[in-house]
Amino acid sequence: MFSRLLKKNKPSIPNYEEKRFFRHEDEIFYGRLRRALPNCYIFPKVELSALMEPVSMSEKQRLAELEQLKGRKVDYAIFDASLGLLCVIELSAQAESEDSQVSNSEYLKSAGIKSIRWNQNPLPSSDQILRTLAPFSSLASPKPDIAASTVIKTSYVEAPKTLDTVQVMYQSDPEPSNIMGLTVAAIERLAPNGHLKTRYPHVWQRICLFSTEPKHLKKYLASLFLQDRGVERAGFPAEVIKEITDIQGENERFLQVSMPRGTTWDTTFINR
Repeated sequence: MFSRLLKKNKPSIPNYEEKRFFRHEDEIFYGRLRRALPNCYIFPKVELSALMEPVSMSEKQRLAELEQLKGRKVDYAIFDASLGLLCVIELSAQAESEDSQVSNSEYLKSAGIKSIRWNQNPLPSSDQILRTLAPFSSLASPKPDIAASTVIKTSYVEAPKTLDTVQVMYQSDPEPSNIMGLTVAAIERLAPNGHLKTRYPHVWQRICLFSTEPKHLKKYLASLFLQDRGVERAGFPAEVIKEITDIQGENERFLQVSMPRGTTWDTTFINR
């Protein structure tokens, strides 16, 4: 008897139909991203709360700060083969204004996450995407065993957080300098014999990653010669050192161009 009553009172399920995940223009842009970043994972419509978390130790404060992230999303999040976050991409309308509220970019900057912003009308061309994302396009392709072990570890084990060199660099100085830097093609011309690329691919990848931001590249190249890991480094062979120093010299040229020129006045005679 009761079961019949329960069945009668059970709310009816409305009719639904499948919805396309991407709009036509989104599908076009996603295809361009996939071609530009064949070795990366690209996740669309990612919530900020999935990419960052409050650092406050107060539970009440943490909940309040998480509430600020509620409903906020980035259009695309780009991850490397080990599911390490590389950058996020946001598409915005030209007329869009965020003056009245805190923008996503401010939260991303606070978390030290590199963000790239493009106008969605018109969408960036394939060439524009390739030029901007060139450092990421040369990263190693994902390996199923690495990706799987990463997912398992993050799902079941609360592992201590260790920041990658890339994350450390961007978190220490996330503000872009807006200085034109080296391209991957230019770096390859500076190291035509490929000693560094072949023998130290992980170093090469990071050099390519930092190439578009000269100040970060300068710090990273300098760090290669520092004994700061608690164990003595073996050091690089002479031919690799030459390639690194050649890249250093060319990168320094971009930084010097960006520096304000000193006055041509002789300050000795000022206020006399």
